[in-house]
Amino acid sequence: MTAPLIRALQGEALPTPPVWFMRQAGRFLPEYRALRAKVTFEQLLYDPDLAAEVTLQPVRRFPKLDGAIIFSDILVILEALGCEVTIPEGGPRLGKTLDLIPLDQPLDERIFEPVQAAIRKVKANLPEHVAMLGFAGAPWTLLAYGIEGKGSKNWTRAKAFLHAEPAKAKAWLDRLADVAARLLNLHIGAGAQGVQLFDTWAGELDPEDYATFALPAADRTLRQVEGAPKLFFARTGNMPQGLQTLPCEGLAVPWQVSIVEARQRFPMKVLQGNLDPVALLSGRDVACRKARAIVESMKGHAHVFNLGHGLLPETDPEVVGAVIDTVKQ
Repeated sequence: MTAPLIRALQGEALPTPPVWFMRQAGRFLPEYRALRAKVTFEQLLYDPDLAAEVTLQPVRRFPKLDGAIIFSDILVILEALGCEVTIPEGGPRLGKTLDLIPLDQPLDERIFEPVQAAIRKVKANLPEHVAMLGFAGAPWTLLAYGIEGKGSKNWTRAKAFLHAEPAKAKAWLDRLADVAARLLNLHIGAGAQGVQLFDTWAGELDPEDYATFALPAADRTLRQVEGAPKLFFARTGNMPQGLQTLPCEGLAVPWQVSIVEARQRFPMKVLQGNLDPVALLSGRDVACRKARAIVESMKGHAHVFNLGHGLLPETDPEVVGAVIDTVKQ
């Protein structure tokens, strides 16, 4: 049996869309918080048993979910390149930024082994209808963290780097693209049936810079990934038209963009999304009404229901369950 999520990504319009949620394995679940109170984030990240447990928690709680996305972090790529990543409560910190690291820095693939082991453990325990998903950070988003050294409100250092040293920036984007592709292929080799590339900070670049720097690097990543359907998520209210020609089956639509508009602009792509995560904080009635409208607007088209970004920590799991039931009606 081919899982419904994979069938949708292959272009099949199903009577009810498959559903999963970005950040479903994590902070909004009380069972996650109970586990997290006993261990550090890094322990969750690099212990295959713990990562598998966190990945399976939402699948157990919500049996109608169609996807299980592995618990990991996009910054494992920067760790494997020697950036000395730590992830305290206040957000990630890098001991070394990419501008201080040689471009030919050897990749420490041992960093990727725990997530592969976790994928194998999860895959062995998934119901048949639930697809196993892997993911990686897109080159621009990785470069943003890699140059800034931490999270940022405006990414001034990273954006300035693109123009101050464009050749070096493009070289790093190419390197990050190759490593992201390597990681996604390792996820597929371990059992992932689909993968998503996250360009979380796509919206921080103006259209010219995104087309010049970020989009070619994302294209480079996706062209190297084989063996499973691919989704690309550019978190920007101005989805560039260049996304239409990316070598991927699906586009995750941010909540700022009407999915009807996206359907018209990207007819060659399967669309995923795109409920505003904050709608889930507005109560069951609002969230279900908005979810129903998205499903209705995509009838007759291949569609994967999801949010337009990740679940927020304060989300009520009961509202998530009600939304899933609405989508599956």
